[in-house]
Amino acid sequence: MFQWSMGNPLNPYVWALYLDSPEGALAVSYFEGLPDYRARMQHEWLRYGVFDWMKAHEVDTAQPWAEERLSEEASQTVQAVEVFARRYPAQTPEQVELLLTDLVTSEQVQLSDDVEDTLTVSWAMEDVQLVSLGLYLAHPDVFVPYGFKEMDGVGLHQELLQIAGAFEIALPVVAAKKDELGRWLYLGHFSAALQEFRKRHSLSMSELLAFLYDFARTYVQSEPRDDLPAPRHAWLLVGGAKANGDYEVLEAMEPEDTTHWQGSLDMQRGDVCVMYVTSPVKVVHSLFRVMEDAYVDPFFHYKHAVQIGEQQRVPPLPLEALKADPVFGVSSHIRRNLQGTSGQLISRAEYDAVLVLLAARGLDLTQVPRLPEQAEVDLADLSNERDVELQRVEPLLDRLGIPRDAWVRQLPVRMGVGDRVYPDYAIGVTGTHPELRVHALVEVKYRASGERAWRKAFYQAKSYAMRLGAQAFLLAAADGLRLYQRKADDFQYEAGKAFGWDGLDDQALLLLRRVMSAPR
Repeated sequence: MFQWSMGNPLNPYVWALYLDSPEGALAVSYFEGLPDYRARMQHEWLRYGVFDWMKAHEVDTAQPWAEERLSEEASQTVQAVEVFARRYPAQTPEQVELLLTDLVTSEQVQLSDDVEDTLTVSWAMEDVQLVSLGLYLAHPDVFVPYGFKEMDGVGLHQELLQIAGAFEIALPVVAAKKDELGRWLYLGHFSAALQEFRKRHSLSMSELLAFLYDFARTYVQSEPRDDLPAPRHAWLLVGGAKANGDYEVLEAMEPEDTTHWQGSLDMQRGDVCVMYVTSPVKVVHSLFRVMEDAYVDPFFHYKHAVQIGEQQRVPPLPLEALKADPVFGVSSHIRRNLQGTSGQLISRAEYDAVLVLLAARGLDLTQVPRLPEQAEVDLADLSNERDVELQRVEPLLDRLGIPRDAWVRQLPVRMGVGDRVYPDYAIGVTGTHPELRVHALVEVKYRASGERAWRKAFYQAKSYAMRLGAQAFLLAAADGLRLYQRKADDFQYEAGKAFGWDGLDDQALLLLRRVMSAPR
């Protein structure tokens, strides 16, 4: 088996070794056969197809190659898309957008003999692996087949995000859930980003696909990962509707298995999840850990997807017991009868209440992840600005999940001819002077005991934020916090949100994380 290690982005020497290896040659040969897609059913699932092809064609392999044809229905979808796409030019972004829009709105892409069976945006997103293949066959220098879906339809977009991060591929932002057409147009932007990467590294299309679905995929899966961090938050997940088979999936899982679930974009790696099922019984079924930060999958049915694993089965905890609990029973989750609550935050008190109920039914709490206690800092221990930074601000950044390498303390900034200033904390720094930019800032003061002091700190931080293109800034003092977000290309003092250090509940922490964290 080809073994390799590399720096980022794509290392030319290591890439050449891969192409010269038996594995690399097999992967490229697989993708060279894409035009004959009807001959291989594996072409519907490229990420799996290339793996099967390579395993079956290795020297001395015991795995035979099953030369099964793609189904007639799938072949007709690919062909209909290819024929339609060939009628359109696709040399400019505007032409690509027009093609993708007409493809799913013109009702001219016939998928079967039924005249009403035409391609819609919903069907295109559901069968994106087939539709993108047809587009690629029509315009191979423009479109890239999208293979980040499992055979059960679950998205693997997180894997694409990891590849993009590892190899400096600038993926587009996913449109809002309600903008279905905008989400579909993501395919065009995804293809443009990969085509730019291909040209930058002088790859053929077959080599690009071998990179994407074999080389890079193996790389991100083989990267060493530290153990899961301690959970920062607890979340409620709901499953088990009769039609979707959730309960059977949960019952069949082993502790080492992972799966994807509808979640919240605020879910972070290491967080703990309480899995409640609605059918065939209404019980808390198990506990999970979040394996990767939640993400938006453009072609996933639900708004956000999260990867969960390390399932811990617990004694069945019925809905009636949750309703009777003096803490959990008065929660908003119970008021909604746990309907539509998957991906909702559970407070520390609510999570602890669930654990007490489970312990009464025999669960050993020594083996259960607990939420960390919030350290109290006495105001008397803060004697200067640096104490506020070390005892308040930097622990807060840790709690928000902003890694140490994502912020810079005392960033030198040129404000005028020869003038330099030093914002206390800059988050998400990119570029260099004069194009130096940041995502967010934190300006620290020792005390800000009145509105006059807060307003003075606001205008100082605003000048830095406007110069650096920041989207938000946080004022921090021993007396509390003030959060400001850019609106209509400006910051307004009256629009600030105030927080006390002792009032940073889970909802406040999530808001701060969402606003202050640099986009991944």
